[in-house]
Amino acid sequence: MSLFRYSYYDTPDGKDLIKKLFYTNKQVSIIGFGLATSEIILVSKPFGYLNTAYRYGQLMGPMFAATSTFCLVTHLSTNIRGKDDMVNYAIGGFSTGIITGILLNQKMVGTWLAVALACIGAAKKHSKLNNYEFHPTFPKFRKPIHGDFRTPYKNWSLYEMRPKGWIAAEERQE
Repeated sequence: MSLFRYSYYDTPDGKDLIKKLFYTNKQVSIIGFGLATSEIILVSKPFGYLNTAYRYGQLMGPMFAATSTFCLVTHLSTNIRGKDDMVNYAIGGFSTGIITGILLNQKMVGTWLAVALACIGAAKKHSKLNNYEFHPTFPKFRKPIHGDFRTPYKNWSLYEMRPKGWIAAEERQE
């Protein structure tokens, strides 16, 4: 399987660490670059290329550290414990919160984040083990009758298309 088409749950936990790190950091780079760019343009407005690159590092570094920490700790705890269960994700989420608190230099934020991410991680793994969606997603292909802003069809008309051969009442000859 190609590294670019890989998804996190294609292989079981405890295997293919490099692929999982690449996948999670790829997702974070897409989201983080957008968030960091909007913060740089709207809030901090650094002067010069070096200061801008430094600001990107300040904003995106904790994001990469958090996702990499989750992947590494979950991988290690799965291999050390020999079980693939919710505890591994809870350990990974807890360590991610602690690392984030250390990087942000705020101990209380890190503590509460660790507890919250441990609960979220355990709930996510529980959803994967019991085959239900943790957060619902939109279907990939939709064909609404009147169209909406999520469709590529751009049919924003208020009424359905008239059948072929339809003639308006004013144009009918009686």
